[in-house]
Amino acid sequence: MQEKVSVKWNIIRYDRSTLEKDIEEILASRFEWKDYFEKGLHDLHDPYLLCGMKEAVSRIKEAIDKKQKIIIFGDYDVDWVTSTSILMHFFKKIWALSSYRLPHRIKDGYGMKSYFMDELAELWVDLVITVDCGTRDVEVVKYAKSKWIDVIITDHHFVPDIIPEEAVAIINPKRQDCNYPFKNLAWAGVAFKLMQALASDYFDEKAYEDYLHESIDIAAIWTVADCMSLTWENRTIVELGLKQLKNSRSKGIRTLIEDKIHEDLDADIFGFVIWPRLNAAGRMDSPYKAVNLILNNWDSLGQTLGEIENLNEKRKTLTKKFCEDALWKVNRDDNLIFYVSDEIEHGIIWIVAWRLTEQLYKPSIVLIDDWDKLIASCRAPEYFDIVALLEKYSDMFVAFWWHKGAAGFTIEKSKFEEFRKKALSNVNKLDFTVHKKEIKIDKVVRLDELWFNFLDKINKFKPFGMWNTKPLFMVEKLSYEKLDFIWQWRDHLRFTTKHWFKIFWFYMWDHYEQIKRWWQVSLVFDLSLDTWMWKKNLMLKIIDMIVE
Repeated sequence: MQEKVSVKWNIIRYDRSTLEKDIEEILASRFEWKDYFEKGLHDLHDPYLLCGMKEAVSRIKEAIDKKQKIIIFGDYDVDWVTSTSILMHFFKKIWALSSYRLPHRIKDGYGMKSYFMDELAELWVDLVITVDCGTRDVEVVKYAKSKWIDVIITDHHFVPDIIPEEAVAIINPKRQDCNYPFKNLAWAGVAFKLMQALASDYFDEKAYEDYLHESIDIAAIWTVADCMSLTWENRTIVELGLKQLKNSRSKGIRTLIEDKIHEDLDADIFGFVIWPRLNAAGRMDSPYKAVNLILNNWDSLGQTLGEIENLNEKRKTLTKKFCEDALWKVNRDDNLIFYVSDEIEHGIIWIVAWRLTEQLYKPSIVLIDDWDKLIASCRAPEYFDIVALLEKYSDMFVAFWWHKGAAGFTIEKSKFEEFRKKALSNVNKLDFTVHKKEIKIDKVVRLDELWFNFLDKINKFKPFGMWNTKPLFMVEKLSYEKLDFIWQWRDHLRFTTKHWFKIFWFYMWDHYEQIKRWWQVSLVFDLSLDTWMWKKNLMLKIIDMIVE
């Protein structure tokens, strides 16, 4: 196993013994289970294996039969958008009295609050189904019960020791008492399982299978966007979702992707085309627009699509602006990166935190200065437990929420400097120099080896994603003729060589001056098909580079 240090200061590892191996053989060695390919509905697990599913379905059917009001309650991100769309479409199809409610990102923050139950009680709501929240809201669920509102909790996050006992059911594959065969469902996957259980009771076999096929592309969007492992049941959902995408029942989704469908279709279309636009609606304005886009087939959807495209462009512009500002201002010598701004928008602080962590490979905390308090989004590399760090100071926070590798909190401005000093002191004692981001190369290749049939072999193992990443290749000591920016997008670099491939390095604008000093480089890249004006090319998307 050989090792080299790259331009991005990562460690690149590769084994020359793979030089003579066929790429199919290399990729096949990743997988240890049988029947990996060509998944179907029969590969989905029985939804009733989920703890609480029987109780949840029974209560929902009772509400439907008695014409009781059902509210889906969630957060403001794409998991809420996709999950709500899955459940709402089913409820509308069977004429259930249902609607949805979500908190305001700024005014309400994350999770359920007691005053929401007051509001719903005034509307004579009988049943609340939570989306991606509720597992920790013990007091709120108890309060809802006092208002004669039943609560069904659906979630996929870590389950604490104390859970809401007054809930009708808690459906979460991560429950310790849940023997569901696959623990890593995205929340849209959990919503899909709830819908699957309900549909099996309401439809005959043919209608049931047809309806699952119609719904599975929506579940696939968040499975990819939530960076869930594309193995086992998640892989089934995404593989079937990709097949359904071209014929999506959602006119909004079809319109969103109509000029982006091609034969090299992969899960990237969920993560890089659909998700950013749906997410921009919730981050920059209102997620209700994204739900309307998915659920409704109005002729006037063009206006909603235009608004969402504008919001996505605004998100990209602001993200680039504040990422550049942050990289210029932060102290790169600290082990814990802080960036504070009173201009950054709430909807993009998580993206800036993520980009800082990606660029600097250190935990990052990005905060918006909001009058008398600061609102933070935090991200960290895989080697650092950002949640464990923040839990040490949680008594200083007004609010605190977290996922694996990510967290957020609100803190009074008067307490921030004390928190910053304590956290920095704690983390700066650690030796981060031992942590280098490792990149393992699947195969060292020559450029003349790369052709469309080579890509065909790779594509047999799609969809690619977490735990089934695209194979990485390295070409050694490549001489290039020109380095420039891609047209008007000056945050992407393009290499011109004597070969006909397109060679791009995305979001590496700040390395231009460094790289242009070298005319011979070794490139680490993944391979995809680029179709432009009906002309097909192989595209090498650079992941890293070695200069010697």
